[in-house]
Amino acid sequence: MRSLFTAAGLASAALLHAQAPAAPAWTAPPKLVVGIVVDQMRTDYLYRYWDDFGEKGFKRLVREGSFQRDAHYEYVPTFTGPGHASIYTGTTPADHGIVANDRYDRALRRTVYCAEDTLMRGVGTSAASARRSPAQLLATTLADELELRTDRRARTVGIALKDRSAIMPIGRMGDAAYWFIGGKEGNFVSSSWYMKELPAWVGIFNARRLPEQYLARTWEAALPRERYHSPLPDSNPYEIPLVPGLSPTLPVDLDSLRKAGAGLELIGLTPWGNTLTTDMALAAIDGEALGQDAVTDLLAVSYSSPDLLGHRVGPRAIEVEDMYIRLDGEIARLLTHLDKAVGVGAYTVFLTADHGASDVPAFLRDLKASAGYVPVDELKKWLVDGGCGAWVDTLQDGQVYLTERAGAEAATQVARRLAAHPYIASALTADELRERRSLTGPARAMALGSMPQRCGDVLYILRPGFFEFEPGLNGKGTTHGSGWNYDTHVPVLFFGRGVVPGEVLRRTSITDIAPTVSAIIGMALPNAASGAAVPEVVRTR
Repeated sequence: MRSLFTAAGLASAALLHAQAPAAPAWTAPPKLVVGIVVDQMRTDYLYRYWDDFGEKGFKRLVREGSFQRDAHYEYVPTFTGPGHASIYTGTTPADHGIVANDRYDRALRRTVYCAEDTLMRGVGTSAASARRSPAQLLATTLADELELRTDRRARTVGIALKDRSAIMPIGRMGDAAYWFIGGKEGNFVSSSWYMKELPAWVGIFNARRLPEQYLARTWEAALPRERYHSPLPDSNPYEIPLVPGLSPTLPVDLDSLRKAGAGLELIGLTPWGNTLTTDMALAAIDGEALGQDAVTDLLAVSYSSPDLLGHRVGPRAIEVEDMYIRLDGEIARLLTHLDKAVGVGAYTVFLTADHGASDVPAFLRDLKASAGYVPVDELKKWLVDGGCGAWVDTLQDGQVYLTERAGAEAATQVARRLAAHPYIASALTADELRERRSLTGPARAMALGSMPQRCGDVLYILRPGFFEFEPGLNGKGTTHGSGWNYDTHVPVLFFGRGVVPGEVLRRTSITDIAPTVSAIIGMALPNAASGAAVPEVVRTR
């Protein structure tokens, strides 16, 4: 009889166990989160280059992960510093404070770089350009909140060729940011904000002298010409060569350029700038033992080379497509290493971009599109001719700074005069932008991208297809920074642990990335995050 009761009890317990709900997914978070930012990547690159990608890079992320196909930046200016800060804080420049790569400081009467910090010293270099920190960042990032969530046990590391792209994701509390110094050094370095000396693994990595090895080659097209999706011949009038006097075409004898005196920063203009970045990321995974215990770690990787090259040749160039074909291989190499080092299904990846890019206006204009260039001197003359010239101190990156002598109504008159210019879409005063919650369209984008203490008295946006003329370009190369779709529309891909595969077709914001990652990990949102977790992405059980 006792055995019957025992059997019945066991059966009842088994039934209750089978009916018990699964634990919330956030109770078993990923061992490692890897954030990948591709500098200057438009969403349509995935569509255009799809048939030339391999199966283990971008295609794996799309097929096995979640693809937000209509994700946008909601503010201007769409630059690298603000972009990286916005991705990882989950908010816009109005709240995190990184309003530009280079902003004008009224008190100092000079331009201030977003990661500049003269109180710091370089670590691993004596270069003044390594005196960097996140001191100007005013909101917490994913890395900051992960450090707090794990009682500082998490390892949080940022890596990029550009210093601002390594620094902004890691925030003020993160463990380390490493970036590349060119010239004759060719090393990854850091600053005294993070450490007193480089870890041994970074020294070992730098001693391999990989930049010299990668530049001792010729850059040839990876595929036959007919496989590329460019409407332009390789030799066309819209591109700037890698170095003056060189033909802007493939192949490029990198070895000869290096021997002729080109600095090691040349690697940033080639696909091997991405290779070097992946190499450093893999070294960090192994050197810091990322994802090797129960505490979630964060690795922020930014691929800077697409932007460095893209500015010179524009988004239709064969060189850009070739770089993305090879970058696909780097993404595959990173994922394969994560599979082995951390474990399939044990890590989470998100991939996005800090901004897109405009087509070369001269190219569009030749196709009869509405596009062109607006010299800053022309805008200054426009203001002078309208009786506003005496009030203007500085005009820079879509902002007008007025003199101290300008009266209370000066800003309004300057804004109204600019708004009358045929190539300006919108111009508003800083006071008008303070009411950002009631604004829409370009006005809202300007409001979300500005902070009164760090911006001008009047802000303006050029019409689609136009950007401020930069001396020396002469209709060649491109830029970004506007609030139009070619600059704001970027891919957002989630992959791995805690992610529901599929496509999200509704419009989402770049500020939704940090809340989505926070939901997957199970931690507080960055303190100023204004986005929301995307429910279609997050696995709950």
